[in-house]
Amino acid sequence: MPTRVLMVLESVFPTAGGGGAESQVRTLGLHLPGRDVDVNVVVPMVRNGPQVAADAVDGIPVHRIAYPKWPLLGASIMLVRLAWLLFRRRRHFDFLHSHIAGNMSAVCCVMGRLLGKPVLVKLTGMTEMVGGILDPNPSLRTRLKKRALALATYYQATSSQIQRMLVDRGFQADKVRLIPNAVDTGRFVLADRASRTASRHALCGDCRLVAVYVGRLEAEKDLDLMLTGWASAFRGVAGVVLVMVGAGALRGHLEALALSLDIADQVLFVGPSKAVERYLAMADVGLLTSRAEGLSNTLLEYMASALPVIGSRVSGTEDFVITGRTGWLFEAGNVVEFQRSLEAAAALPGDALAALGDNARAFVVDQASIAAVVNRLVALYTAADAT
Repeated sequence: MPTRVLMVLESVFPTAGGGGAESQVRTLGLHLPGRDVDVNVVVPMVRNGPQVAADAVDGIPVHRIAYPKWPLLGASIMLVRLAWLLFRRRRHFDFLHSHIAGNMSAVCCVMGRLLGKPVLVKLTGMTEMVGGILDPNPSLRTRLKKRALALATYYQATSSQIQRMLVDRGFQADKVRLIPNAVDTGRFVLADRASRTASRHALCGDCRLVAVYVGRLEAEKDLDLMLTGWASAFRGVAGVVLVMVGAGALRGHLEALALSLDIADQVLFVGPSKAVERYLAMADVGLLTSRAEGLSNTLLEYMASALPVIGSRVSGTEDFVITGRTGWLFEAGNVVEFQRSLEAAAALPGDALAALGDNARAFVVDQASIAAVVNRLVALYTAADAT
């Protein structure tokens, strides 16, 4: 009989554009059934999401909890309805996997203990680090939430930093499992050389170095540092291009900054794309300058595309980017270190840069491919189910 997993997500599902936690739920919901695990998803019926109580997303059954959109009281009603749903459906699931360690996860932990159901709480990163259960100065409400979350059977930390922080904040070390986000490595198989060369030439001309950034054009990504460091390394240098894929509030500001730094001819803003693999396939190196992350899905996609990564030393990135092996790490916010990393990448011959990219892909296939992550989760589900 399949193991029946109920995934609880404190967010809209599906999410336009694909948020990190939301895209991970979809990925797992699509691939776990192939491992004899049935997945159902429960989410709140938020204003900006589908207004239907039950449907399926890519074949994954989804139940949405309706509630009045009143401040505080409405959220409390939603949590009560979640508790009632878990009680009412207690014979229809074996395991609770709650994504985002917030209020809904707290309810899952309490109900899991009452119903005798194992609960895995996944921490996503900044949601828990700032104002959440990993914040070093929690509010009274957060302290109460931590008491409830202490009842979880396991915690899924997507990075070693989150793993350490959980223990430092008083959660039991033997309950913590380091399991990263999963990336569909098959989606990012390199195109054949002729096709890649033609696409690259069409977008970038005869460039010897193409760097790429994929993500939101927002302040937390520290894209001012990216452009400033790029200008310090390459202003006036021919044959280098930075392709920026994404949308956000800072696009106008960044275009103006590139112009003022005299690198506007080297920076291509191509907007958002549902086929980012096209841009990754024509690049030589991926860039991430975030001040903070949980575990960047973009990082995993870069590496799955056989790109070495120049990344800031933040949660998740420091686990995957190994200077000299899969890319270059620099201290977050340090523009000089970022500039030096860019110069080091540009100084390498093409075959040496490609070798780092091959290392990056091999590393991410081993650690964060769908197969690798699903294997670890299935082992956890079945071990808890057996007890």
